[in-house]
Amino acid sequence: MITVNGEPMEWEVGLTVKDIITRKKYTFPLLAVWINDSPVPRDDFNSTKVPDGAKVQIIHMISGG
Repeated sequence: MITVNGEPMEWEVGLTVKDIITRKKYTFPLLAVWINDSPVPRDDFNSTKVPDGAKVQIIHMISGG
């Protein structure tokens, strides 16, 4: 199991950040992701594997003025 934004989620071998974004149906174009308090570069979402037991935080980046 992992936690995503404080909620439990099933973990499986090979699970990537992109897989989580897809399963959670996050469609906002600007997302920031941390795994166990370490930032994940946007270019690495497809290749970054999430370890079992990880704490994942995903937030929408909103700009304004």
